Amino acid sequence: MANFEKMFENFYDSVNAQSTYRSIEKSASLESMDSHSITESLQSLPVGPQEEFILQTQIRPHFGKGDVNNSPIGTHPDFIDLEGTGTTQNHYTCTLFVDIKGSTRLSILYPLDFVFKFKNAVIQTCVEIIRSLDGHVHRLMGDAVMAFFGGISTKKEDAVADAINCSITLRAILEESIKPWMEREGLDAKDFGFRVGCDFGDDHEVLWGSFGYQNVGEVSATGLPIDMASKLQGLASKNQTMLGQGLLDFIDWPEKYSHMKTQDKYGVSENHPVVTPNLTDNDGNPINYKMRQLSYSKSLEFSALPRSFRENISGCSVKDHSELEYRCFTLIEGVKSEYISASRFLDANISLIFEVDAKTTNRLSFPLKVVFKKTNHGRKTPENERDREQEGQVKSIHKKRTSQYNKSIAPFSKVELNETTSYRGLHTMKCEVYDNNGVLLLCDWIGVMIR
Repeated sequence: MANFEKMFENFYDSVNAQSTYRSIEKSASLESMDSHSITESLQSLPVGPQEEFILQTQIRPHFGKGDVNNSPIGTHPDFIDLEGTGTTQNHYTCTLFVDIKGSTRLSILYPLDFVFKFKNAVIQTCVEIIRSLDGHVHRLMGDAVMAFFGGISTKKEDAVADAINCSITLRAILEESIKPWMEREGLDAKDFGFRVGCDFGDDHEVLWGSFGYQNVGEVSATGLPIDMASKLQGLASKNQTMLGQGLLDFIDWPEKYSHMKTQDKYGVSENHPVVTPNLTDNDGNPINYKMRQLSYSKSLEFSALPRSFRENISGCSVKDHSELEYRCFTLIEGVKSEYISASRFLDANISLIFEVDAKTTNRLSFPLKVVFKKTNHGRKTPENERDREQEGQVKSIHKKRTSQYNKSIAPFSKVELNETTSYRGLHTMKCEVYDNNGVLLLCDWIGVMIR
């Protein structure tokens, strides 16, 4: 006879350990999953401690990443040779601190064995999101995770792109997956959240070395940008990412995708443009280290996360349509390759092709009207077009026959817009698709990063 008293407990333990694996196993492969099944998969996570790499297999393909990142915690693999030596090495890094907020109160409300399982699930989720974006987890500190992005074979700008995409994905999974799961389970989620601090330090600003003793030590990085990343995390508001001056200036991050932190004090809103307490230099002058809060809802517009997933996030203006696809390609020496939105930095003077494909074997009201709207950012962008959405370029998609001899309609029709990479920084191409009745069918942005 079944032990009914233990049945739910056993089921819960089984789900905690295996349900994520089963959802992937049933899908057979990422290639066989449509956008809606991927969305459901993302929205259903986590259900408990994650099997290692399962999250990666769902996240990495969307950002153009290959095999899973299986780097262990601890010494960055590029600096292992420094272990137990007095040798140091200057090398850039992008540092990210994640702190889980509100988890301490759980120990008051719930049994410790459950609190451990839940907190471990959240930490594991953070670890796998970081590794999904090629980050290296350096250390776990209670409810916090410290990670480095970049390395010997990674270009500096790409390390920053990975760190920013990681911050966006962290919040998306937290708010659209973890908190709904807590609410479904009847858990107190009102205080739960996270804070992220992120900053970049160039080669001359970061020094790697072996700290401590051979058996009681670690290889780590030191420098103002590393210290500032920790302070930025402490100054971030709940569920927000604070970006430091080193990162903001290095890639010329647009103000459109960040904003100044404000705080109400005695009924008056105060701006916080610099890290506090304000450090001083040798002459006693404040360094005024700049900081800005990442604009999550605006950054979601160009995120490479599935369009069908982003569409359902509050504050995001993206609109999805299953019969339409919007993509970008590079054309280098005659080779056409897909460029995934804001996934990496491109060199200047590269040809781009923005492409909209429409299925014709449906009930869409053709011809379709496609509007492309470009916005350039960055200090090198001419002032008369900098940070301004340009007038839309309008194209039409018509149903076409397969050939002049065949009256059947081709299954797909498309339009293209040609562009070229020019100015350093992040730029966007917005695409809107309307049917013949003027109904908006699709709205999305592709971010193009240029070094």
